[in-house]
Amino acid sequence: HLLLLGSRLTVPSPRVLPTTISSCAPSGLYSSRLIAVVFLLIFRPVSCYCYPSARWSPLHKKTSCRQIVPLPMMDTPNKSSPSRTSSRRRTMSMGGPLTVEDLLDGKLPPEKKVKELVLKAAQILSELPTLVEIEVPLGSTLHVVGDIHGQLPELRTVLEVCGNPVPGQNILIFNGDFVDRGSQSTEVLLTMFALMVQSPKAVFLNRGNHETRAMNRAYGFEEEVAFKYSSGLFETIQYAFSQLPLVYVINKSVMITHGGLPGRPGVRLDDIKAIQRDPNKEPCGLAHDLLWADPCAENGLHPSPRGPGICLFGPDVTAQFCRDNNLSCIIRSHEVAMHGYHWQRGGRCCTVFSAANYVGRSGNLGAVCHMKPQANGRIEVGDLEFTQYAGARMPALSSWRAVPARERSRL
Repeated sequence: HLLLLGSRLTVPSPRVLPTTISSCAPSGLYSSRLIAVVFLLIFRPVSCYCYPSARWSPLHKKTSCRQIVPLPMMDTPNKSSPSRTSSRRRTMSMGGPLTVEDLLDGKLPPEKKVKELVLKAAQILSELPTLVEIEVPLGSTLHVVGDIHGQLPELRTVLEVCGNPVPGQNILIFNGDFVDRGSQSTEVLLTMFALMVQSPKAVFLNRGNHETRAMNRAYGFEEEVAFKYSSGLFETIQYAFSQLPLVYVINKSVMITHGGLPGRPGVRLDDIKAIQRDPNKEPCGLAHDLLWADPCAENGLHPSPRGPGICLFGPDVTAQFCRDNNLSCIIRSHEVAMHGYHWQRGGRCCTVFSAANYVGRSGNLGAVCHMKPQANGRIEVGDLEFTQYAGARMPALSSWRAVPARERSRL
């Protein structure tokens, strides 16, 4: 437009504002140039206005300016960063059988195979009760894995520490919060599902507070699945989450739950068994307590800083619950433990957290709990052992949303 104006175009003084366009220039030549400039400015293409703010692309050329919704940076193709479409195309072109090794290497199988895997996992989970009782034979080991939160390197470390799952010999329980915050939550979840489908009698999954729609929406897992696959697959995963058990009881002596104990006294294990898992409702009441409660050092029940409806339970509450249900101790996760695990005062409730160097900046160790039954079949507090490990070096990313757009196609 400046070229059209030419170098000799004069602008009238504001004090002598012309009443006609022709008076804006000393000659008809210049006035015609100015008319052309005004015409172009008024009737320029709509995309010129939309492009900077709405990240207009040819995919939206049939959409009016008012209807265009700003696109995320990851959807804008450029030479250095493949587009969402090209990334999905590469994913779907992968063939061959679905293996745990490929998933641990960060390879994403086609969506059709992933959906089959998720549905198989959901079927296995739906056949389990809300409270699962497991008997570990004498000489066998059961491992409890805490939060992983989408950190694939830590999942590899956990499997190296625990060894291959073998029914009746080497059993693994993943105690919730598989996804969110970490940038490879999809790979972590699919690996756990694949392990469970491969060895349903040796690999068990427990529900955490992040295996819910609201948390997945707030902390990045929904967006990650939609980017790597589709929103339809996310809905299938939500159904699988709704079928997860809430509690495991090992050899009638150790209770494993993600969060903590109920916010009211007198709850028995039979009350937990009676909880119905509804895929159309978020966990509430007793189920909510099991997913969200935290231990504290002071006796009694207290409001939690996490928010309303969540409680802190003291060592006296833990001891009373264990006496009422003939348990030796409680193992839970849900909180960062700087040494990987932490005992509540009184030694009856232990927090196990496996996401070492949580979100790449916490500097905490990760840990796994191991237990072997005694000759009488029970497991006491003294029978628990722990393996600690340092976290992998990774950028400090608080969630999938924190991953730069140019890096997302690599994950």
